[in-house]
Amino acid sequence: MNKQLITLLSFSVIVLAFVAISAIVKTKYAYHNRDFKEILNSGELKVIVEDNKMSYFTVQCDSMVECDSLEGLQVKMVEEFAKKYGLNVTFIEQRNLQDAITMINNDEVDLLVWHIPVYNDMKDKIAYTIPVFTSRQMLIQRKRNKKDTTLFITNQLDLAEKEVYIVPGSIFKQRLEHLQKEMGDTIYLREIPGSNDDLLFRLVSDHSIDYSVCDEFVARVLQKEYPNVDRSTAVSFTQNYSWGVSPSDPALLDSLNTWLAIYLESKEYNKIYRKYTGVK
Repeated sequence: MNKQLITLLSFSVIVLAFVAISAIVKTKYAYHNRDFKEILNSGELKVIVEDNKMSYFTVQCDSMVECDSLEGLQVKMVEEFAKKYGLNVTFIEQRNLQDAITMINNDEVDLLVWHIPVYNDMKDKIAYTIPVFTSRQMLIQRKRNKKDTTLFITNQLDLAEKEVYIVPGSIFKQRLEHLQKEMGDTIYLREIPGSNDDLLFRLVSDHSIDYSVCDEFVARVLQKEYPNVDRSTAVSFTQNYSWGVSPSDPALLDSLNTWLAIYLESKEYNKIYRKYTGVK
């Protein structure tokens, strides 16, 4: 009788373990089931974006009139892609890139539209589209001024022992960490919660901080608002920037690549590119 009871209990444990493992496996992969076909069927494309004055920003009208609208180079590009497939676009703002990638992999959003340099060590997390544009990461500092004793940096090596302020989870952190290794010295990285490129530009401009890093095109736009800020010193070489999707959705990736290859050569794209980047 005892042997039968032991056998029964052992069998029950095995069954329970199998059920538990099955549940874990289902949970792990439950988020990766929204492919491009399902996006088309739903009629909605969910896009996660970072707010900046080049790619995605809100134009606010008079408070008496409800006419706020979304503007930006990549906003218009995404809307054109969605129009081709009859999709409505829902934009979701996020400032932390790691959180944005998690949302892609958890199937909370479909498309990551970000200023993302193509890094090999990120290719296991997101699937990159063909390059959308090329850019560099630039040091943001105040222009030379006899009354300003802060070191004006023209060489990356002079960042040793300096404090550089960035947005938490920013792609710039990875580049600056690599730069430290190349220099064999320390750059003190300071992350400001809730910040964005616009705020960091303003903090540099009003002497609250001395150095930050920004994408070259975004810096070009912001410099018009902060003329005492310099953006001439690069901290990276020219890199390809792409959009990202979940590695589990090759159909969406193929559709985006096919569309981008044609659209990036069009007169329409050239027009909005010049409008939002300031490039003549």
